[in-house]
Amino acid sequence: MPYILEVQQFFINGHNIHPEWNGKKEHIGYINKIFNTKQEASDYYYMHNQHMRVINSENDWCSDWDPQTNLLYVIRKHTGEFLKISPFT
Repeated sequence: MPYILEVQQFFINGHNIHPEWNGKKEHIGYINKIFNTKQEASDYYYMHNQHMRVINSENDWCSDWDPQTNLLYVIRKHTGEFLKISPFT
């Protein structure tokens, strides 16, 4: 099963500013890179985000939100999504 990284933006006050939206995160897109395993995706994330905890530290395959960028990453099964976001460099 192939896997991808979803990118989300975290809004710390999103639930207060827009309570009708029911959350704090917004989908941005998917990184244009496909992984063979969840662990491979996790290792790739950590290689480029060593200032953050590993992506599966809470056993949910979701990263913490980065206080510098307000972005977080979620490992998902690849089921034909458009992969529009450039990979990490």
